[in-house]
Amino acid sequence: MIIVQSALLSASSSDILQGTRLQTVPRNGILTFEISSDLAAAANNYTTTIQLPNGDTPLNAVLVPASGVIGQLDDRNKLQVSFPTGQGGHAVFSVTETGTAVLVYRVTFTPAR
Repeated sequence: MIIVQSALLSASSSDILQGTRLQTVPRNGILTFEISSDLAAAANNYTTTIQLPNGDTPLNAVLVPASGVIGQLDDRNKLQVSFPTGQGGHAVFSVTETGTAVLVYRVTFTPAR
């Protein structure tokens, strides 16, 4: 069963997946993160950090690219990464806002075959 979690954010969040269906990975599979902001200037932007259930941190304070449009996940300018994950783990997906940017994200869990 594929699980998709998405939302718009206008503030920092230390653990976006906490309290969602993806709080705990239901089985072995792939987590895909798609992230974009409306702004990516020095005074208005988002950075993101992703820590995988095994403790690896493949993204640490990475600047989120801007689409220029609130709520748009455009393939030409979004950050998209995928990671294999095991059953029962918790990926910590956090974002930090600077200024007044708006972030859109989609996290998709695809089970292993």
